[in-house]
Amino acid sequence: MERFGIFETVRVEKGKPVLIEYHYKRMAGSSRHLNIPFFLTLNEFKDRVVEAAGSGTTLVRFTLFRNGKTEIETRNCLKRESVSLLPVYSVKRCFSALSRHKTVDIMNSLYAIEEAKRRGFDEALLFSNKGFVSETAFANVFFYKKGILFTPSLKTGCLPGTRREFIKEVCSEMGVPVVEGFFEMKELLSADEVFITSAREDICPVRKIGTYSLKETTGKPFYRRLKTVIEEVVFG
Repeated sequence: MERFGIFETVRVEKGKPVLIEYHYKRMAGSSRHLNIPFFLTLNEFKDRVVEAAGSGTTLVRFTLFRNGKTEIETRNCLKRESVSLLPVYSVKRCFSALSRHKTVDIMNSLYAIEEAKRRGFDEALLFSNKGFVSETAFANVFFYKKGILFTPSLKTGCLPGTRREFIKEVCSEMGVPVVEGFFEMKELLSADEVFITSAREDICPVRKIGTYSLKETTGKPFYRRLKTVIEEVVFG
């Protein structure tokens, strides 16, 4: 069985595939770099995803293998209002030739999130091999402090997520500085806001990291401003 492949997971809501252009761009780029044939146009990719989605809010996983075969799986999308993160040190992220691509080999992520859920948490917070915050098992991490948005550098081994890319573009238009760098967990704990981004709910605030409960945001939090922009782009 062919196991050399890449995949995208697209949320389809109200019949619309959310930010599918970013998913298509990433898959097309990965296919070129990894020499995996990908001949669908954006519209063809969109049609296949929407057709597989059915009704309701669903997550459609589109997998592309090196032998040219494709596979589509669909599951219900259960959105969360907030999440708790367990720092997991038994799995490390490493910057490599593959870390920028969403490959089918996700056993380390599955192992990490299973450990987090066994201990009553929603997600696993992962670190680079040098000890810097990288991402969660299945999402990118952001934190906001004093008008500046921070997110780990891709050189920590995190994936260049679709929402990560979109948020950087939106913040540039808003005039909000975005700093990509190498951060320790203590910097998240002292932030005004911490949130994760993924196809599942676009943006989801973090309420707890390990035993530490994050402070409540007064007024309209920054993550809600970003979430509103996504909703306006997708649903008008």
